[in-house]
Amino acid sequence: MKTRTLVTAALLIALGVALNYINLPLPFFPEFLKYTPADIPTLLGTFALGPIVGSIIAVARAILHSMTPATTTPLVSIGTGMDILTSVTFAAVAGTIYHFNRTRKGALIALLAGVLVTMVIATPVNYFFAYPAYGGSDMAPLALMPGIPFNLLKYTINALLVFLLYKPLSPLLHGRQN
Repeated sequence: MKTRTLVTAALLIALGVALNYINLPLPFFPEFLKYTPADIPTLLGTFALGPIVGSIIAVARAILHSMTPATTTPLVSIGTGMDILTSVTFAAVAGTIYHFNRTRKGALIALLAGVLVTMVIATPVNYFFAYPAYGGSDMAPLALMPGIPFNLLKYTINALLVFLLYKPLSPLLHGRQN
C-alpha cells in the first residue's frame, strides 16, 4: 500500500471515529435510534481508494470507536459487529459498482445499490441480534417497524452527503492540486 493511501485512510478512519460521536435524534423515531454520519468518511475513502481500502476503513473505524471510553458497555461487541457488517456491506457494494463506472451517474447508482443492499443485510441483523441483545423481548415483526425506515433514512442521508461531497473533495483525497 502506498504511503499516501495509508495516510489518507488513517485520516478518514480518525474522522470517522470523531463523527461517531455525533448522535442526532431524528423526528418521529424512538429516542434510542440516532443518526450518525460516521460512514461518510468510509464511503469517501471507498470512492477514492477502492472498495478494499474502504472496507478496511470501515472495520478500523468501528473497532477504534468501540475501544473509546464512551463505548464501554457490555453490548459493544454486538454493536461493533453490526456496525462492521453494515459499513463494510455499504462500502463494498458502492465501491465495487463505482470502480467500474466512475461518473456522477455511476456514483449515484453505486450509492443507491449500497443503500438497498445494506438495508437487506441490516434488517435481519437487527431482528436476530440487535433487538434481543438490547432487551427486545417482544420479537414480533412490529419490533422492526421503526428500524427499517430509520436505517433507510440514515443510509440515504449518508449516501446523499457523499454524492454531494465526493467530487469537490476528490482532488484532496487523490492528492491532486487544483
